Amino acid sequence: MMNKYSTDTLILFIFTINVLSLVFLGDNSPILGLFNKLISIAGLSWLINYYYKTLKFNNGSGNIDLNQDKDKYIIKDNPNSQFSDLIDAAFSLIKDISHDFEAGIYFFQPDSKLLELKSFTSEIFIDSLPLENNFIEKLNGDNQQNLFYQKDNKEYWNSLFKEEPIKGSECVILQPIIINEVIAGFIVVKSDHFSNVNENNQKIIKHIADIITIGILDLDILEKTINNKNDQNQIFDLLTDINLSQSESDILNKFRNIINYYFEYDCLTFSAINKDGKNAVIKLIDGVKKNLPSENSFNVNGTINGLSYVKNDIVVGSNEQYNLFRFSPNEKNDFSQNNFLSVPLFLNESLWGAITIERFTHNYYNNKDKDLLSLIARAMQTSMSWFIEYQNIYEDAIRDGLTGLLNHKTFIDRAQEEIERARRFQHQLVFLIYDLDKFKRINDTLGHPYGDYVIKTTAKIIKDNVRSIDLVARYGGEEFTVVLVNTNKEAATTVAKRIVQNIQDYNFSMNGEEVDMTISCGLSEYPKDSDTLKDLIQFADEGLYKTKENGGNDVTIYSSISG
Repeated sequence: MMNKYSTDTLILFIFTINVLSLVFLGDNSPILGLFNKLISIAGLSWLINYYYKTLKFNNGSGNIDLNQDKDKYIIKDNPNSQFSDLIDAAFSLIKDISHDFEAGIYFFQPDSKLLELKSFTSEIFIDSLPLENNFIEKLNGDNQQNLFYQKDNKEYWNSLFKEEPIKGSECVILQPIIINEVIAGFIVVKSDHFSNVNENNQKIIKHIADIITIGILDLDILEKTINNKNDQNQIFDLLTDINLSQSESDILNKFRNIINYYFEYDCLTFSAINKDGKNAVIKLIDGVKKNLPSENSFNVNGTINGLSYVKNDIVVGSNEQYNLFRFSPNEKNDFSQNNFLSVPLFLNESLWGAITIERFTHNYYNNKDKDLLSLIARAMQTSMSWFIEYQNIYEDAIRDGLTGLLNHKTFIDRAQEEIERARRFQHQLVFLIYDLDKFKRINDTLGHPYGDYVIKTTAKIIKDNVRSIDLVARYGGEEFTVVLVNTNKEAATTVAKRIVQNIQDYNFSMNGEEVDMTISCGLSEYPKDSDTLKDLIQFADEGLYKTKENGGNDVTIYSSISG
């Protein structure tokens, strides 16, 4: 009996002979020509069908559909390789934080009662660690310390690393990986110099450990929930996606696309709870856009989209089961049937938002749908948690801790960007540099807390007197700098003098002590004075120095002293 592949080969052979006869013999006989053409059409249909059966692509992504002829393909993506991909992604991110960092990951081995090195970025790490390792014992102590300096742990340093310390300035972060409330392993991150490690670095590494924990737990859930290996891989990619540049909009659209791929729905809604806990705002909606609330928010009580908030749990139901409005009592009910599935989203164990999908048909959502959307929700929680955490870290990195203004480094970067933009669009810029007059007397007589109060208040006054598009920074100490965007020096002088006057008029008072403060300012203009950042700052500083020479509490325009 001829098997499937022999039949396919025979059909391909006949089709090829037929095409060759048409090319070389033509169709001298009308009957023979018609017969050949019919065979050609049939053969072409078979070829197209064979192509799609054999090389079916999954949703245009380029991934081979492993459901077709499974015995013909080797499934390479299994939990072990997915776990390796997860660790590789974690190490890549650690390297992005600092190229100086070297990382290793250890996991407990119950049989040997050792921590074994599973993966690493450098050969410096010891292959295995005993549980009684001094660093681990300190980590489990009351102080919850996880940053260790070589100079304080010289006698124990070689219990972690093969190489001898070179500088004595080395340090190491040990971040536990906790699964089901039990320490399962550690991420070990070494830096050659302690100055490269800060609180933000430690927060990111902790978050990486959390992502690894989620990935390990969800590998098991994936195996139980999704049979198709391609689908498993797609969901796992979502669960372990670590992207520093993602915006909230990027995240929402990514998950909209994946839910659209896996589910049939007439409407998908992403929403987030307000601080009052009574209302939620719509973040994204896909599909039918009827009966949407005019203010883009809705009361969670008495609404289908609010059910998962009220119940604090997954809800699978229909309008027959729950006699509720979709968003508002004012909406017109155009749908006789509404079957829905809603899953809450939690960030840092607090209710943050919800995913709701609706079908305006008699097709119900089932438990498999519930499990799959829950898994996608977990991935979305990870992405949103990372986004919010990174935003906080980013804000800490670019802003001055005392005033909340841009710090010196960020100001230099942003000011250069503004110069490039002004050059492109032929705009003017004005640079202002301020310095509080006789500030040292405040710290010397009233103390540094009073000085901090004056600096914070001055920063607020400056910020309140410029536009949101302008740059305001604490340049250093009691010095501030401003870039007024798309502004000439005449208009800028008015703004600069108003700030000087407001500082003079302000009643600085703290702990019953009142002081009078004034401030001096220098001003330079792009491109009239210069088209380079270095010169513009220097020229504004020269104007500031001239103001100080003249007694302070005023504004000096650089061009007035340079001409």
